[in-house]
Amino acid sequence: MADFQELVTTYKKRSKDRLVDTVALGLSCAESVTEDAGLLADTGVLKDVLSTAGGVLPFAVIAVTEEMKVILGRKDQKTMFKDTAYRMAKSGAALTVGAAAAAVAGPLGGMGAALGTRAFLDGYKSRGLTAVRLKNRTERLRSLRRLNEKRLELRDRLVPAEEALYE
Repeated sequence: MADFQELVTTYKKRSKDRLVDTVALGLSCAESVTEDAGLLADTGVLKDVLSTAGGVLPFAVIAVTEEMKVILGRKDQKTMFKDTAYRMAKSGAALTVGAAAAAVAGPLGGMGAALGTRAFLDGYKSRGLTAVRLKNRTERLRSLRRLNEKRLELRDRLVPAEEALYE
């Protein structure tokens, strides 16, 4: 069983996805902010390219980072598909909330709402997984306690018989 430090190290390695996704989402929102602020006014092709790339960027980053984990042997395909779907759903929800907030509060409000939604969803999953890990760890400790009690019972049964031999 892993000790506490190993669990912390493993968890820190996993939390890199949050940073990557948030940066990609932020870049996507920043593209919208620059467009709405008029910084890319009437630039033709550049505006079209950035508009398309801004919407696709978070999902492309997620797909590439998850597939790299499979290629490097850190994940299997089944886990990769689940994680990819979940990360894309979080990003999609964050972009939707950000677009709605941008319509009401302007582009900066939309960016804040999108990033806030993303952080909220990450925290929600983290708390849920903490509960599952705690439950699994508790079950494992109970199992170990039962095994230890059985071992002690057997030892107690055997010790008197050995002592009888020496009397």
